[in-house]
Amino acid sequence: MLYSEINSWNYFKRKNQLLKIRIVILIMMVLSVFAKAEHHRILPMSVAAVQYAGSIGWLTMGYFRQSTNKKIELGLLYGYTPEALGGEIHSIALKFIYEPYRMAIKNSFQIEPIQTGLFVTQNFTKNLYLGWPDKYDPGYYWWTCSTRFHVFLGNQVSWMIQSKTVEKVSLYFEANTNDLYLFSYLGNKNYKSLSVDDIIFFGIGSKIYFQ
Repeated sequence: MLYSEINSWNYFKRKNQLLKIRIVILIMMVLSVFAKAEHHRILPMSVAAVQYAGSIGWLTMGYFRQSTNKKIELGLLYGYTPEALGGEIHSIALKFIYEPYRMAIKNSFQIEPIQTGLFVTQNFTKNLYLGWPDKYDPGYYWWTCSTRFHVFLGNQVSWMIQSKTVEKVSLYFEANTNDLYLFSYLGNKNYKSLSVDDIIFFGIGSKIYFQ
C-alpha cells in the first residue's frame, strides 16, 4: 500500500471515530431528555419494548416515553444481529410513533388499529462506515453508508392490566421500508428490477406500559 493511501485510510478511520463520538453524545442527549422532570409532563409514561426483526436487529430492546394523551411515543432502541445471520451488527435507533385512535373491547382488551411513524437507525459493523471513504468523490453515493431512515405502519393489541405499576401489555406488528429501498424502487419501477416485496420488511414485538 502506498504511503498516500495509508495516510488517507488513517484519516478516514479518525473521521469515523469522531463521528462515533458524536453519535454517543447524541444518544446521551436523548437520554437526558427522557430523564429531566420538566419533560416528563409531556412524556410522563414509561414503556419497555422487545422486538423480533423489523430492520433494527434480529432482536431489539427499547425504552419509550409516552405522551399524556397516549397518542405519541418516543423511544431509543438497541438491536443486535448475530454473526450467523449474515454478519454481526449492532444498531441504535431513535423511533417516533403516532397512534391516532384506539378501540376498547369490553374492559380487558384494546385495539390500536393504526400506528405509524418513523425511525432512524445507525448500524455498527466492520463492513459499514459512518461515512464513505475518501476514494469516492463527494456525492458519488447520495445515500449514507450506515444510517437508514425508515417509515412504518402497524397495529397493536393490548391486554389491560390496570395494576398499580402496569397499565397494559401489548403485542404489535409493523411493516417498514427505508430511504434507500424506497428511492431505488421509485427510481427503477419502469424496469421492474424491484418489487414491493423486496422493499418491505416486517417486525413483531411486545410492550409493557407502566403507570
